[in-house]
Amino acid sequence: MTAKQIQEAYSNYLNAHGMRPKNFALFAKEIGIEESLIYEYYTSFSSLEADILNHFVLNAINLTKENKKDSENMAAKESLLTFYYSLIEVLTLNRSLVMLIIPVGKNLMAKTNELKVAKKTFLDFFNDLDFNISALSFVPESTIKIKAKEAAAWGQFCTIMSYWIKDDSKKFEKTDVFIEKNLKLSFDIAESNVVESIVDLGKFLFKKS
Repeated sequence: MTAKQIQEAYSNYLNAHGMRPKNFALFAKEIGIEESLIYEYYTSFSSLEADILNHFVLNAINLTKENKKDSENMAAKESLLTFYYSLIEVLTLNRSLVMLIIPVGKNLMAKTNELKVAKKTFLDFFNDLDFNISALSFVPESTIKIKAKEAAAWGQFCTIMSYWIKDDSKKFEKTDVFIEKNLKLSFDIAESNVVESIVDLGKFLFKKS
């Protein structure tokens, strides 16, 4: 049995039982394999769930890239917007499963083991978009600047996903609106000098203290 097959079997188990198995031994018995086979790929249910969520993010990225092929001039902004619409579409198809892995109220900005693989996948995709953030133009090209961009991007990812988890509107229409407005605001901030102004004010207050 491959890692992909174990992921599918685990997803089916969660959807059927509404909860995690008590341990790998019971799960292995349920799907008819030796427990040792699972340990060839996973050492915990969290690591297994991390791969499942990462699979959803990869699906959204692949859908975005397919759309980009049809529109060679798709800008970074459009690609990110397409990604989020695709992500919500993929997540919605698997909502019951996602809600079991990440229940309502879980702080996604905290160190969430279930999203650790998806975080790297998403940030690799985001960095490939090569956003030129004017608001950070005063910061020299450095690891600090890259980390600042990644922190903002990941914060936006978690905010959008958290909103969708709590959304009870028909066809999750409010999430679509939230994505559009959230990205518009982030782009407006990124293209303004508001960040530089905040830093300058901070420097002034620091000198006065």
